[in-house]
Amino acid sequence: MAEPGIIPLERALGEGEMALLRRALALGFPLAPTWVVGLEEEFFRLNNLPERIERLFHGVFGVRIDEERLVWAAEEAKKAVRESYLLPERAEAFLEGLKGRGPFLLRRAGKGDAHPAPSPKEALFALKRIWASAFEVEAILERYPSLLSPPAPVLVQEAEIPTEDPFLSLDLTQALGEEVVAYAWRGLLVRIEWPHGG
Repeated sequence: MAEPGIIPLERALGEGEMALLRRALALGFPLAPTWVVGLEEEFFRLNNLPERIERLFHGVFGVRIDEERLVWAAEEAKKAVRESYLLPERAEAFLEGLKGRGPFLLRRAGKGDAHPAPSPKEALFALKRIWASAFEVEAILERYPSLLSPPAPVLVQEAEIPTEDPFLSLDLTQALGEEVVAYAWRGLLVRIEWPHGG
C-alpha cells in the first residue's frame, strides 16, 4: 500500500503493477513521470464517509434489492465523495508536487481506466472522481456485502492516453522474465498489464 501523501513511484511501496513499473525503471526503461497517492483511507475517515455511506444504503439490501433506492444511494454516495475535502496540507502538497507539470493521467494501480487532467488543480478533482467511481451501481453490486472498496493507491502520471507498444512489450517481457503488455506515450512507458499475473 502506498504511504499517505503524493510520492514519486521510485520511493513508493506497493506490489502488482507498481512493482513492475519500479522494476522497469530500475532496468533503464524510460517511464513517464509517475507519483503515487495513498490518501484514500485518510480522506474517507476524516470526512466520516464510511458512516455517511452506510446510512445512505440503509434499507437497500434486504430480502430483495430496492433498485430505486440503490440508484439514489449510489448517486448520493458519489456526490458525498466529490464534495468532501482533503486536509489542506495534503491538497497543498499534492498541488506543489505537480506544479509546473502536466498534462496528467490518474488511475488506480493495476487498472487501465484513466482520468485525464490538464493541470495539477484538475488532477486533484480527478482524484476525487476516481474515489467516487467506486460507487457506480455495478461496482457496488460486484463487491456487496461490502459497501466500501479496499483503499488502493492512485497513480498520477505526466502523460496522455497511451497506446499498446508491441516492441516495448517484447523488450519488457524479456527483461522482466514474465509476459507483459506495455502501453506507452511518446516513447515513455505508462502502463504495464500482465495477463498471467495477479
